[in-house]
Amino acid sequence: MKKVLLSLALLAGFAGAANAQSGVVKYGVKGGFSLSSYTGGGETGSSTGFKPGFTAGVLVNYGLSDMTSIQVEGLYSQKGAFIDKANYPAGTALAPYNGQQYRSTLSYIDVPVLFKVNTGEAGKGLFFELGPQASFALRDREFFRPQGEDAGSPKEVTAYSSRDRMVPVGIGYVGGIGYQITSGFGLGVRYNGDFSNVFKDGFGTGNAPLQGTNNFHNGVFQFQVHYLFGGKS
Repeated sequence: MKKVLLSLALLAGFAGAANAQSGVVKYGVKGGFSLSSYTGGGETGSSTGFKPGFTAGVLVNYGLSDMTSIQVEGLYSQKGAFIDKANYPAGTALAPYNGQQYRSTLSYIDVPVLFKVNTGEAGKGLFFELGPQASFALRDREFFRPQGEDAGSPKEVTAYSSRDRMVPVGIGYVGGIGYQITSGFGLGVRYNGDFSNVFKDGFGTGNAPLQGTNNFHNGVFQFQVHYLFGGKS
């Protein structure tokens, strides 16, 4: 009987610890550096590279247990890509820019909903996060620059400066890993991938859309710092 009572007491203790953070809501801010590019699509240049940008915003964390939580974020995110020596089929709207460097700066509001697992004690230590994300398009600036020219060159030509040709709401996923340094400060690295296309009608569209090149997606690596008000996540 004593063993049974002891076992029940231990189970109750573990259950109490597991639910110590259940129902606790915390708020926070985050920001960081990103490297983005296009994934998928056809051959449009000699090489596709990563474009630097930034992300910043707020978050709400709802505790499910001492180790798990649901986190919803609202982030301003810069995405895009650069392509050396653009190569478009003859007769298309962007063919005159062949051989130049293509660059884009795409602005979004990202809303990820993440399931977060913290493996450390007292809210510190290694954590993992995974979940879906909705991305709301804000702005599209795409421009061409002669190879080797610096930013702001008078030879730089803006091809598009409106979000009209972007898919207005994209659906994707987020996966990441990080470390909670203190009960408030933490660092993280994550990857955002889109299931949705970047553009409505195709990459490099104009009077003659490029056939077979409308399956470009955003792919973004993010390096973030966050702070949770009120303690651990």
